[in-house]
Amino acid sequence: MNKNLDSLNALQYLPISATWLDHQLNFQGGNAQFFSTFNLKEEQIIGTHFTSLFDSYALISFINDFVQNKLAHSEINQSLQINNKLIHFKFLFQKYESNGDKIVVCIEDISSLVEKNQELEVLRTKSMQSSRMAILGELTSGIAHEINNPLTIILNHAEKLRNHFLSTDSSNQEDSIRRIDKILNTSQRIEKIVKSLRMFTRDGSKDPFKNTSISSLINESLEICSETLKYHQIQLIIDSIDPALTIDCRSTQISQIILNLIGNSKDAILNLDEKWIKIEVADIGECVRFSLTDSGNGIPKAIANQLTEAFFTTKEAGSGTGLGLSISKTIIDSHFGQLFVDHDCLNTKFVFDIPKGLSEIT
Repeated sequence: MNKNLDSLNALQYLPISATWLDHQLNFQGGNAQFFSTFNLKEEQIIGTHFTSLFDSYALISFINDFVQNKLAHSEINQSLQINNKLIHFKFLFQKYESNGDKIVVCIEDISSLVEKNQELEVLRTKSMQSSRMAILGELTSGIAHEINNPLTIILNHAEKLRNHFLSTDSSNQEDSIRRIDKILNTSQRIEKIVKSLRMFTRDGSKDPFKNTSISSLINESLEICSETLKYHQIQLIIDSIDPALTIDCRSTQISQIILNLIGNSKDAILNLDEKWIKIEVADIGECVRFSLTDSGNGIPKAIANQLTEAFFTTKEAGSGTGLGLSISKTIIDSHFGQLFVDHDCLNTKFVFDIPKGLSEIT
């Protein structure tokens, strides 16, 4: 018996958390690391059920199955919210004979390992994305060339026809010019979309920081998504932007952030009765502040810090990769800026700041 007691006492010296339960899953004791990790006092937990501390459905189901089967030990990885921080743990369950049946639970914080694996996965995904974007860029360049040739012919003929009708006295002159103007406007829109596509499909991560008109940057970004928003009956509100306001940035990457935030907003408000997205830009001194607000009901503070973690998503399974905001944050970090949720707003509002004066950095 003393040997068994000594074995349990040895758990006190483990560098990881350890606790022991009876077969009714009531806490019987724990080492100092256990009480420290979970911010507990011994009298708070002894005699209480496992679920009083760990209410994860997956974890509860796992330990119940473990108690009922014949395995001597088993393990499971589980993420838990501790002091408003998400921590990744490995739970190792071991059946142990000492003054009756006991279950020893060793709990190791594997957050750094999980985060490193996630970082590697992000790098792998970004590498694959860069490869796809490079291929798409080549394809888009070819498509742009194929479209631009006939587009140039259409534009030239439309302009000649317009000039012809302006110089003749035709009873149908007004209607003809209206139709020609429609051809010209539509052709010019195609031209803008092709230009935006070619810009967006570039990998801009190696570009130098260049002084860029914010008004032009936003307009070019919206060329790609404005028709989609119209199709879904989402009102797009663009706050007045000073045409003289510029910023030093990698414009392709900033466009990627704007389009990602718009895409997230679109998905979040699709089923709402009131559907709108508002973009604002403000000069706040040392930085330029971009704000994107939608008609959603806000982001809970409990998950706000997790939004930029790789693979975290609030979308339904199969509807999102959980990488959009993570990659956006990486881009903003490379611009020495910050991304955050404005919890003071009644709706859903994402804000990112980009410092001025980055043109000297390459």
